[in-house]
Amino acid sequence: MMQNLCLSVTLLDGRFHGRGDGRGPEWPPSPWRLFQALLAGAHTGGHHPEWTDSHAKAFQWLEQRDPPLIVSPDRRELSGYTLSVPNNDMDRLAAAWASRREPRTTAAELRTLKAVRPSASAPDQPMTLHYLYPLTNDEVPNPEAETLCQAARCLHTFGWGIDAAVAYGRVLSPEETERLPGVRWRPHRGPWLGQNVRRVPKEGSLDDLTTCHGEFTRRVDGDTLRQPKRPTVFDRVAYLRDSEVPSRPFAAFLLRATQHPENWRPFRQHDANIVAAMLRSLTCRVAQADSHEFPHGSDSYVAGHRENGQDERPRFSYLVLPSIGHPHADGMIRRVLIAEPHGGDGNHAAWAANRLRGQTLTDKEGRPVAIVQASEPLEKVIRSYVAESRTWTSVTPVILPGYDDFRALKPNQAGSATKAERLLFKAIAQAGIPVQALSDVTLRKAPLWPGSFHPRDYQRPDYLRNLPGWHVSLKFREPVTGPLAIGAGRHCGLGVLAAEIENGS
Repeated sequence: MMQNLCLSVTLLDGRFHGRGDGRGPEWPPSPWRLFQALLAGAHTGGHHPEWTDSHAKAFQWLEQRDPPLIVSPDRRELSGYTLSVPNNDMDRLAAAWASRREPRTTAAELRTLKAVRPSASAPDQPMTLHYLYPLTNDEVPNPEAETLCQAARCLHTFGWGIDAAVAYGRVLSPEETERLPGVRWRPHRGPWLGQNVRRVPKEGSLDDLTTCHGEFTRRVDGDTLRQPKRPTVFDRVAYLRDSEVPSRPFAAFLLRATQHPENWRPFRQHDANIVAAMLRSLTCRVAQADSHEFPHGSDSYVAGHRENGQDERPRFSYLVLPSIGHPHADGMIRRVLIAEPHGGDGNHAAWAANRLRGQTLTDKEGRPVAIVQASEPLEKVIRSYVAESRTWTSVTPVILPGYDDFRALKPNQAGSATKAERLLFKAIAQAGIPVQALSDVTLRKAPLWPGSFHPRDYQRPDYLRNLPGWHVSLKFREPVTGPLAIGAGRHCGLGVLAAEIENGS
């Protein structure tokens, strides 16, 4: 079983003043901040002569690890206040001192106002954060981890200079890791717009910080004042709570008539899988004639070919968007999406948006049936599938990844999960949605949206023909942004969910 190197930091005053890249509160504190604090502690005061090649090797080992899981207490924002502090923009003053001239600077210019709004933990929680780096069985025991545990004892501040802290490190078993109290923050790489982006070290960070520190100590050289180099060698990842769902990049399209592109080309909702198959076929043709590089190649990422049932390599999902959102909506398909997996970087969706616009959708006999036209994400119907909401319900049915008991709830067993519900949770996890994000689920055979149909009425590919289909409603603990699709047919037009727009949205 995998163990974890756990580096724990306790803020002695119970407050944290650190700010993120956008100058807002940084919570949880980033792994980059931990890396810098460990390095500073290992070089401070009497510890500096103790720095050896083994310390350098340990920090180089740490900078090459995957971003850690962070366990933190719940954040509580304290009341803000303003401080009068020395002005850090001292170039004029330092240049005057270096040239032995009397500085032309007033007393007021030597100080500036600084807004302060610290973070604290809940009154009944210690201000302790845990950073967990997985260790494989081959890495235990680990000399680099042992050196870092020793270096952690030298840490003295974490955040601003007033944030006194102590730290310690140890290797924890999976059971000990599970018992750590607090909120779990998991790293996700992707195009995180507005999500909790944090800096993390990467290969070369130690050398870069060493160079920056050396330039800072030599910034005044005789009559010359140099601007020291700032750290630049780091990555950025998003840290999301278990109750948060990673965002999902997508490309949106409208389906227009081939002879009269100003008119819609609608398809029956029963044929959702057929429409998705035509879109997939078109995307495959374009990808084969293009030089764009896909993970594991276009045969896997675009066409979705799998080696076996356990092959979980990333791939495109081809989602159909029936017309909904109005009491008299007819449920016909006039819009489609191509979506990357949750947490994708957006590069491949951008390729699809650029290369597929204006292309012709053809049926299996090669006859043109529609023109693919690019669309804005905020188009009225598309917004129903990509908006933010706590409640998401299926438009096309969810195909469960296994055989159920054909009942949503067994008699006399209220409160216990049926086989269908257990399979639904499996499907949710397979789709890249953390099950912990959910507060409630509902399954039923009857459609949940006007214009939708019973699951048995939808066309399916042969490999899904005998699997059970359900309409589902998912309630999340926090608002989630689409698109969402779950189930064994989530890549081919089935299991597409729409947001129930909340009041005020």
